[in-house]
Amino acid sequence: MAEQEPAAMREMADSLVELPKEPMTPEEVLKRLDVPVLPVAPVLDEWHSIKSGHAAISANGQWEDLLVWLRYADLSRAKVGGGKSLATLISEGARSQLNDRIKAQDWPAADAELARLAAVFDDHPADYTAAHLLAHGHLDVANAKRQMTQVGQMSQGVWKDSAAHYAQAEAVLSSFDPIEELSPLLANTRYQLVRGIEEGRSLCRDWFEDWCDLDPEDSDAQTAHAHNMLPHWFGTLSGFDNEASKAAALTSTKTGQAAYAVFYMAAREDLGDFPPGMDLRRFLTGLEHFRIATKCQYRVNLAAGLLAAMLQDSHGEDPSKDVDLGLVRIAMSRLLCTHMTEVHLAAWPDGNDGLALAMTEVFGQDLQGGAHIVVRDGGLAAQHQSS
Repeated sequence: MAEQEPAAMREMADSLVELPKEPMTPEEVLKRLDVPVLPVAPVLDEWHSIKSGHAAISANGQWEDLLVWLRYADLSRAKVGGGKSLATLISEGARSQLNDRIKAQDWPAADAELARLAAVFDDHPADYTAAHLLAHGHLDVANAKRQMTQVGQMSQGVWKDSAAHYAQAEAVLSSFDPIEELSPLLANTRYQLVRGIEEGRSLCRDWFEDWCDLDPEDSDAQTAHAHNMLPHWFGTLSGFDNEASKAAALTSTKTGQAAYAVFYMAAREDLGDFPPGMDLRRFLTGLEHFRIATKCQYRVNLAAGLLAAMLQDSHGEDPSKDVDLGLVRIAMSRLLCTHMTEVHLAAWPDGNDGLALAMTEVFGQDLQGGAHIVVRDGGLAAQHQSS
């Protein structure tokens, strides 16, 4: 899976230097960054545009067209920028009016939107895409009401209402099998049931495998399952690495070790740190495979931002971890010098500080010497005035 590493990159990795004793301030570093810096990744605008377009189509009642496009996107496993499933975005757009009502906690209006989706399903009872939209609509309401109980609005009535929507979603899906339909979208929706049904704990792993079998390149599957493999749902910290390894084995023929990295990225998002037991070398390999899967700047920035955050978190740690930090620095150097051509600031957990740290770690000596950072030969490079 790994791409050939240029000789110049290997030399740079071998010659990484310690940070200057008096490092430049983030502001000073960023003034030397002659690279496109975008507040938001262009792929996020693309996702928003797709959702908005299909929201308008559903609002106009053009369900026949929408169901055809949804089915085509699903069965073709079409992906857009950042590796996102096109079918997922079309579905989110089709359900956007419902989710607007949910965000406003306008439950009568949300029920009216569910009735619209139910009418579409009544008109297309044999169409799994119509079943998906109605079932996922019920899941949207169920999850929102369950979230209300987690932010101080606990009531037995709200919890029972959430459970009822889970049951309705399960009933709608009961006549359709994702494997028979060859539908990753249906596998996705069925998997979302696991937090709200009694058999969720026993079914989640099998349903995850079905989703992966149908679309091993959809990292949303690995992210969703990783969250469920943590202690607050169906997993344990001690068993998390084993679950990450299983996910990588399921998808390795398509995405190498990417799933292993995606699992730990999701866990870090939930816990604020990686669970114990992570194999750092395997994680870094997986992070590279995650990038290779799309070769897009969005994933380059996600990976680089994460590596910078790992270095930031490590400051002041036990010196015995220096070897591990060296591996992280080498991985970040490779990303910046051979793959980054633009910065998506929102992808960096620590924002400008994290970006400045990354540039200082890789180009610190050159920056101290007055160099600017520019795009050259498909990556970033230091350019002195005489260059």
